[in-house]
Amino acid sequence: MPAITEAELTRAIERTLVAKGKLPPERAPVMARMVLGYFGPEDAVLDNKLSSEDRDDFYKLEEEGLLTSEEEDATVSRGKTWRIHYWLLKKGRIRDASQIGEAAPSAEDGAVYREVGDEAWSRQSEKPATPPPS
Repeated sequence: MPAITEAELTRAIERTLVAKGKLPPERAPVMARMVLGYFGPEDAVLDNKLSSEDRDDFYKLEEEGLLTSEEEDATVSRGKTWRIHYWLLKKGRIRDASQIGEAAPSAEDGAVYREVGDEAWSRQSEKPATPPPS
């Protein structure tokens, strides 16, 4: 899958974190640049490369489904096992989020409303029948 662009990631952040009020709009391009700075041309980045502040942002992006984290165990000298944590870009989700609402209007948009007759659109108030006195 082709690399994620800064513009795509910025739009995805705007349509998730910013839209939900979790991030001010001016921070979206800054966050996108920071994330892509860690990943570079790769699809994964080691967790221990992140600063604690940036890791917090990665967790926010994970909550929105734009990133995911994984871990694997590696055996090192003398049989010790190290757990390696890393982050992955969810390119499909980022592209989907960045494209929401971008489709150009088609000729069929609104066709259902044109098919409904004018009489359906007019409101006529009828007084309800008054119940008989008891």
